[in-house]
Amino acid sequence: MKIKNFEYNGFFGTILPGFAEYTVEFKEWTRDPGIFIGTCSDGKERFIPTFALEKEDYKKLSEQPKENRILFGYASNS
Repeated sequence: MKIKNFEYNGFFGTILPGFAEYTVEFKEWTRDPGIFIGTCSDGKERFIPTFALEKEDYKKLSEQPKENRILFGYASNS
């Protein structure tokens, strides 16, 4: 999946111009709502917010569990 450039500080996020230089494959959901761990084409694992995906890629994700969520996550960017 292509990822839009983004900044995420663990509380809120912003879309930046362009796309990341890597693609991502869904691995698993985190406890932070809307954030998943993805295996990236450059060999790294990253925390990816769903707002950084193209709409058609939402269908490629499993449903996120609704129990044991937290409100703040790790900072991340593309």
